[in-house]
Amino acid sequence: MTLSDLASIGSFISGITVVITLIFLLIQMRQANLNQRALMQQMRSARSIDTILRQSDPYFSDTFCLAYQNSPKMDEHQTLSFVQAIAATLFNWEDTFLQLKAGTLDASSFESDDNALRVLASAPAFRVAWRMNREFYGRGFREYVDKIMHDTKVVQPPTHTSTWKAMMAEELASVA
Repeated sequence: MTLSDLASIGSFISGITVVITLIFLLIQMRQANLNQRALMQQMRSARSIDTILRQSDPYFSDTFCLAYQNSPKMDEHQTLSFVQAIAATLFNWEDTFLQLKAGTLDASSFESDDNALRVLASAPAFRVAWRMNREFYGRGFREYVDKIMHDTKVVQPPTHTSTWKAMMAEELASVA
């Protein structure tokens, strides 16, 4: 075997090594992308859960009940608390919206926020809070929410208690 033959074999092995290295690099990049998406989804869920739990605090839940019942009894502090809590929820949703537009979040992850927004858009209190906060958000998100608001019929939402009682009666009727 000549020196030239050994050099050719070395070049061939080097080429195979480069191809194998590239394959492993692509596998690692794919895995890193999946891990990054999973972390983003976990953070999105954590923010949403934190918002929901904060709104279940007795002060906030009383305030939310008054707001969604369109109560004239809401004072300045309660009004501010409600409007700011809705602002926090909307900032969370805007972040999710922007991640979807950037391609870093898939549509199925965005679907729950979209569904919640479409339900809440029918409530007068939510609509007023949106109008009070609207200018704090980016143009794309404003246009998205404005379209939902335009397309959604305003209705007085039922109370949680009335919904609970109706559903509980259904469940109990199925036991008998």
